[in-house]
Amino acid sequence: MLSSLNNLLKRTVSGALFVLLLTGCIFLHPIAFLILCCGIGVIGLAEFSKMALHLDIHIRKGWFLPAGALLIAAGFTDAYRHNNSGYLLFGIVWLATCIFELFRKKGNAFQNMAFSCFGIAYICLPFCLLSYFPFLVSGTWKPGIVYFPFVLVWINDTFAYLIGSRFGKHKLFPRISPQKSWEGAIGGTVCSIAAALFLGPWLAGFSWEHSVVAAGIVSLFGIFGDLTESIFKRSIEIKDSGTLMPGHGGILDRFDAALLAIPALFLYLKFVF
Repeated sequence: MLSSLNNLLKRTVSGALFVLLLTGCIFLHPIAFLILCCGIGVIGLAEFSKMALHLDIHIRKGWFLPAGALLIAAGFTDAYRHNNSGYLLFGIVWLATCIFELFRKKGNAFQNMAFSCFGIAYICLPFCLLSYFPFLVSGTWKPGIVYFPFVLVWINDTFAYLIGSRFGKHKLFPRISPQKSWEGAIGGTVCSIAAALFLGPWLAGFSWEHSVVAAGIVSLFGIFGDLTESIFKRSIEIKDSGTLMPGHGGILDRFDAALLAIPALFLYLKFVF
């Protein structure tokens, strides 16, 4: 009982600090938002590299981590300053990463490069695309539009857990995540859509129609994002991607839903606006 209470306290404190940090950086200044995204990307890539070691895959972190940060920064400078030269620098560093693999004496060269490509796309591309959200919708920096998908993910996760714990009887993907239920997934989605009707116009400047669609996209692809990371961890038999956040695990554990939800929402915004 005492252990459960301690774990709940850790989750509550670390979760609250995480929300405060994310909220503060997004609304404080665009540069603070950029620094936050680069930090999340680099830590996420480091966790991904450590997970890959379980499969005897050795990612060259000295090039891998800077390349991820450069991709995020390139997206920000292109969206915020209309300067796309950052993508050129990212391309140079990424090519160097592939070339230097030829000179390494590690085995599994193909897997090393393949995992490096996937890690960059999976972890850093979403935060690169996130920088474009305000400029796709309004043409100017509006932190509320950036914050909106994270709020929807939190609402969906919270109510999916609460409703699933109380009413969940039908397993969603028992092979991958035995705790998730259809009742929880549907309940979380409905609550996200209901919240979006109020928050979308105020926070992101969306019409109610766009708010509803955005909530549906984030909820659906957030579930897939959560399951995707779960199957990664299950395949190498680990519980958490890291230990950065007590009670929650690592950065990838905290952002798993957003990593697929953000690109999906970007495509919608790009098509509509």
